[in-house]
Amino acid sequence: MSELQSMKKVNWYTEELDDFYDEDKDNNGYIYGIYIYENEDEDHTEVEWFKTEEERDNQYELNKEE
Repeated sequence: MSELQSMKKVNWYTEELDDFYDEDKDNNGYIYGIYIYENEDEDHTEVEWFKTEEERDNQYELNKEE
């Protein structure tokens, strides 16, 4: 992960995305996410979604090492 990027662990329901989307209320089961920010002044620029919290947390740690 470059020095300019930062990340945040998120949950589909905590972000209230189930209320936002009419059709896909549970993102096909991918409810654990990582928001990636290019800099502090922007909203997230990339999102990765995972079916389990463990998968998400493992990827989060891998991203930190890059």
